[in-house]
Amino acid sequence: MLNDTPKKGSTPPPPPPYSSKFSHPITPPSTTAPPVATPPVVGRPTNGIGGQPIHSIAPPPFTQAPTQPPPQLSAPPSAVELEEHEPVEQRSLLERLAWRETPSWLVSLIVHLAIVLLLAIVPLSERIGNAITLLSGEAFSEGTEELSSYELSPVESESDLEIPNVEELTSMQIEEIDVPSVVPAVDLSSPEISIKKGLMGRTGIMKETLLKAYGGTKGTEDAVAAGLEWLARQQRSNGSWSLVGPYKGGATTENESAATAMAMLAFLGAGHTHKSDSQYSKNVKNGMSFLLSIQDDEGFFAKKAIGNQRTYSQAQCTIAICELYGLTNDPLLEPVAMRAIRYAQRAQADDGGWRYNPREPGDMSVTGWYVMALMSARMAGLIVDSDKLDRVQNFLNKVQKKRNQTEPDPYGEAYSYMSYSKASPAMTAEGMLCRMYLGWKASDGRIVTGSEYLCENRIDQDKNRISFYYWYYATTALHHVGGDYWKQWNESMKTHLPAMQEQAGPNKGSWNASGDPHEGGGGRLYATCFSIFCLETYYRHLPLNQYSAQ
Repeated sequence: MLNDTPKKGSTPPPPPPYSSKFSHPITPPSTTAPPVATPPVVGRPTNGIGGQPIHSIAPPPFTQAPTQPPPQLSAPPSAVELEEHEPVEQRSLLERLAWRETPSWLVSLIVHLAIVLLLAIVPLSERIGNAITLLSGEAFSEGTEELSSYELSPVESESDLEIPNVEELTSMQIEEIDVPSVVPAVDLSSPEISIKKGLMGRTGIMKETLLKAYGGTKGTEDAVAAGLEWLARQQRSNGSWSLVGPYKGGATTENESAATAMAMLAFLGAGHTHKSDSQYSKNVKNGMSFLLSIQDDEGFFAKKAIGNQRTYSQAQCTIAICELYGLTNDPLLEPVAMRAIRYAQRAQADDGGWRYNPREPGDMSVTGWYVMALMSARMAGLIVDSDKLDRVQNFLNKVQKKRNQTEPDPYGEAYSYMSYSKASPAMTAEGMLCRMYLGWKASDGRIVTGSEYLCENRIDQDKNRISFYYWYYATTALHHVGGDYWKQWNESMKTHLPAMQEQAGPNKGSWNASGDPHEGGGGRLYATCFSIFCLETYYRHLPLNQYSAQ
């Protein structure tokens, strides 16, 4: 999809190890609220996102003055002794009174948050055990085979409070929920958190809550819905999609595997699967069948694709299959996904990157797609060789630099396509995203400065500069960074991107790729899918940064 870069010059020496220049992380503003006394909660449920206990404060022990003086002087009974002899009916009365005196808004908040947190609990996959972390896992034995050519039981309460069932909750309007100013994110590097939680925000009340918390609107959701409707109309009888048509504004060359993978990812991002019994379940099922039919025994999907597009297509198909497995746990998909992951691991170059051919020294564009493929596998509970992820850092060190420079720099905030190229906003966004998935914090000074660089190149900064590829990676990266940088970017993106959508005619709901540097290679379907990806970002992946909703 990206054009070849100029010939390589002299190879720069490897960058020195990173020092402690950015040893002072940015401290987010305090979001601690004053303690609020709440009615007793049986079992002290835990927060499914952050794991913090929801404390309860028991009512004070009931005491009663004696009716006659004691016969002799003695120490007064303790509060514990009085509580032990306290009549049960009196304690029960006080507890019921406590609930009735509680403001209705507080009761509503407690109930809604309790349900949200319970829904957020996802059990760890037995296959990966309790000790899996983001950058650890059992290595898969690959051998030396050669690559083919690219040719709860509910909580009981003594109160009269009625808790709505799940069906009622899923139909609630989001305006009824008072969302906190900070929505805790999932720390994928924590052994206590399932990696699979990265995909869990795409449906139901979690989707509605995340949409509101991170700045989505009815307008962004309407644009997604119109885009999916257009994609559904373009699906062919064999389950595939086409880059070239039959719509106007298609690409100049065909790539069925890439077109199908991108369309599938758009539907999956909105929570549609072949098992979801939703409006587009049949479309996803037919698309899945097509992808399964084109994978060979080595895990390769893109044999019919042409030229350099094959490697992008392969990575995108791998992401689609891994996400579909992660969202459904369909056993049919596990061996398909693992074949694709093993292929990706074998194709990695010695420098830690990926490019157009297996083991060819990498470039930033292709490497970013394969990093997302391996991360999607981890989110789905599949085993990925940790050494492969560790080696990606070596490649990123080669293309990390300060903007407007060509030499690698370990203190640089930007990234380039190749080690000898100048940095660009698109490659910077892709590099930042890889770094954060591989463990860098959003408070790292280089991520902060890189975020400033991206925000200087927002969608509204130059209306004549169209780059759906850049917009997708910048939107995804800054969503994980969060804070003011995400707010700046999102205010621009959520306004201008829906405004670019076709509002009438046979291509209503799609985006025109005219003026985009990848117009010829991707066309209208590429522009439409990448725009949908941007507008699904609020819930597509749970954010890595704990304070991204501030």
